[in-house]
Amino acid sequence: MKTTLRIRNLEELNWMEFRRIVPKKTDAVLVPVGTIEAHGVTGLGTDNQVPASICDRVADKVNALIAPGVNYGITKSLLPYPGSVTVLPDTFERYVSEVAFGLADAGFRRIILVNGHGGNTEALKNVSLRLFREKKVYSAVVDWWALCAEEIKQVYGHVGGHAGTDETAMVQVAHPGDVRRQDYSKGLAFTVQPGLAAVPFPGSIILYKQDEGYPDFDPAKAGKLMDAVCAKVEQTILDVFHRWSRIR
Repeated sequence: MKTTLRIRNLEELNWMEFRRIVPKKTDAVLVPVGTIEAHGVTGLGTDNQVPASICDRVADKVNALIAPGVNYGITKSLLPYPGSVTVLPDTFERYVSEVAFGLADAGFRRIILVNGHGGNTEALKNVSLRLFREKKVYSAVVDWWALCAEEIKQVYGHVGGHAGTDETAMVQVAHPGDVRRQDYSKGLAFTVQPGLAAVPFPGSIILYKQDEGYPDFDPAKAGKLMDAVCAKVEQTILDVFHRWSRIR
């Protein structure tokens, strides 16, 4: 049965409300994770804004609370760009582990790390394994752009790039004021090339295939992508939850 909660954001609950909700009404929590780094003409917080927006849209449908996000991650080749920030990989992994362990101790038995930044992925997978080994809590890492690659292709005809088609579209829906179209030029983009590694990366928009992945500022397509991404994330989480229920 669907559970209706007035508040889904954990930080907005008082401790008495939390006690009434967890784990009786839900033992699931979504944790947005990202970083601060250059993203072409979208904000430095793009990798935080997108997973947070996804969580806001799916939490009710998967009956989960939303924890405050982890907004500083592992920034690498874009670190030299003004405003970009990083933490060391071992610091990041330890911190996210302690946050997740704290959520487990608070009563959550299903923790979904909704990730907005590829540089975080391996560390988050390690956190997920530790959650079961040390807390016997089930968890999953969702890299939204990889999970939804087919949805991106269906809307745009190709996959996006860093700060390219997909990320720019998602920010355009969730935080339209943070898309500075007047600053855009194709010269901001650079295509990944085998045999080349550069710091800083030669473009703050990173394409993975030549001439594919440039930002597309069509609001109708952007809205269609947001809907498709959230539907895929929702469907995936519900399927995972259902299959987990067979294991316990």
